[in-house]
Parts: sequence; structure tokens; C-alpha cells
Amino acid sequence: EYACLALSKNFVSSPHTDRNDLSVQYLLSLGDFENGGELCIEEDPFLVSAITTRERLAKCDGRFPHWVSRYEGERYSVVYFRSMGSLDPPTRAVHLPLS
Repeated sequence: EYACLALSKNFVSSPHTDRNDLSVQYLLSLGDFENGGELCIEEDPFLVSAITTRERLAKCDGRFPHWVSRYEGERYSVVYFRSMGSLDPPTRAVHLPLS
């Protein structure tokens, strides 16, 4: 059912949610960057997790508020997500990194 792929270069965002997502997403980042570039995601109103995705596949739910922290250098990201098919209710923001 996963059929959507987002590719970006040097993307830094403010907190947002991916309202069209129907399930968790898989993501990783690549490139020559340092001093940041983590995926920050609100697990609850009092906890923000910073996930290192550089050359590591991660699994999270983009329906929770999230953003990419500032960094230096060149950063590419690959996000695989689902916006068609059945809805998986959001249960938690962070699903442990896969690698």
C-alpha cells in the first residue's frame, strides 16, 4: 500500500504535521552535513525526541508535530509514506530507528 516517495534537498522546516498520511513513514537522510539535521518529533506535549536519520532508516508517524533541525552542509532526505488505502490510527510518534 506504500506508494508515495518524497525526496528533498537542504530541507529545514518549522513544526508541522503530515495531514495526508494514513500510517507511519520510513525515512532516512544522506549527504555531507553536520551540527544538526535530526528529525525532531513531539512524542507528547512535554517530550520532543531528536532522531538521527543520517544513513539510518527510521520509522515515525508524521501525523505528530515534527521538523528537521538546522544543520550545516548539504542534506538529502528520502521519505516513504502512504496516503491511500486504509487508515492506521496514530498510536505513537516514534517507532525506533530500524538500523
